[in-house]
Amino acid sequence: MVVACSTGPPRELIERNDHNGLSSWYEQEALRLRGKAEDMRQMAELYTKPSYQPVPKEARRDLIAHCRSFMDYYTKAAEEAEALAKLHREQQPAMP
Repeated sequence: MVVACSTGPPRELIERNDHNGLSSWYEQEALRLRGKAEDMRQMAELYTKPSYQPVPKEARRDLIAHCRSFMDYYTKAAEEAEALAKLHREQQPAMP
């Protein structure tokens, strides 16, 4: 499985001190990360079904643990993005 990580907010938003834009970017990033967490939850659910027969059979436990680990990672990252969105929302626009 390939895990795509974010590269961070667009540099131009940071350079312009655009807190509104940064807040929006982090909100969208949080939504994207929550979607990835949900994908991992659904995948783990599939691995628990009796119809799924991995080879070797011991792999089922490892696959479920793997999915849960990524689900936790994405959830935590989404929470951090939401906190950053809130922080930027609360910032006063920079005075030129």
